Amino acid sequence: MWRAINGLAERNPLSFAVAYGGAKTIAADALVQRYIEGKKEFDQKRLGVFLSFGFFQVGFVQYQLYVNAFTRLFPTAAAFSAAPLSAKVRDATGLANVAKQVVLDQCVYHPLCYFPVFYTCKEIIQSENAVANPVETVRNALTAYRPNALEDLKALWSLFVPVSIIQFSVMPMHLRVPFVATAGFVWCGILSMMRGAKS
Repeated sequence: MWRAINGLAERNPLSFAVAYGGAKTIAADALVQRYIEGKKEFDQKRLGVFLSFGFFQVGFVQYQLYVNAFTRLFPTAAAFSAAPLSAKVRDATGLANVAKQVVLDQCVYHPLCYFPVFYTCKEIIQSENAVANPVETVRNALTAYRPNALEDLKALWSLFVPVSIIQFSVMPMHLRVPFVATAGFVWCGILSMMRGAKS
């Protein structure tokens, strides 16, 4: 089974990342709603927030960042990931590049892109008048994000700094997004509990 999944991800990495990102994100929210919050009926709009966010941000955007952009910024990243551990520990440039990727991911991408997009998806789907004025929608989303930013980032970093180190040091390029999305299943449950309900 692993070979079939890996082969599919290798042949169609972007499509696989988008589908996997959407499926795991909505599944995490559904499990939180049903088994942690004890809801008898799903909040359909909330599921829509997590599905759209999963397809777009977790699948598409993260693929563009982790595979396309990071490959251009760090041309030796794929070779470093494929190298044996004995070679990695002697590769100072490769280790520095892993650290740079983690910092870019956790201190630039997540605070400036990931969370603003999440809050914007939430505003678009959960707000009654969001479609009428896109500028106001984004402004409202950023206003909701601002007071939560530090708490959101601290929760994220407790899980994703170690995950990012593994992702950027050992994962082949075609598995970077599925790996982080798999670890992100736990994160999406946390995010669902913290921020899923309508504000």
